[in-house]
Amino acid sequence: MVAKRRKLNVLLSATSLATLDQIWDWNAKHYGGDHADQYIRFIREEADKLATDYGRGRQVPSRPDMHYVTIKRSRRGHGHIAVYEIVADAVTILDFFHTAQDWQNRLPDATGR
Repeated sequence: MVAKRRKLNVLLSATSLATLDQIWDWNAKHYGGDHADQYIRFIREEADKLATDYGRGRQVPSRPDMHYVTIKRSRRGHGHIAVYEIVADAVTILDFFHTAQDWQNRLPDATGR
């Protein structure tokens, strides 16, 4: 029998919420409001899957306390990286980065800088 994974709460940091606003703005400007709404909904739904599938993420090499998953609509093209940490019973999304960004160098170091 396969053991069922416990369900964690998925929380969004203030930084990740601000980034989602920026992602929405960019998509609305380039593709329209409906597209922006759909894309943000897609990102949020994929992030919410971490409640039970938090183990699918990979460790950030420079920050073993952080994990990341790639969120894309298809195998081709760009998408976003969700960087998160697991503390107690919660998965906290720290930020979202476009897949073309040098996101690992934009993370705060272990001292929070």
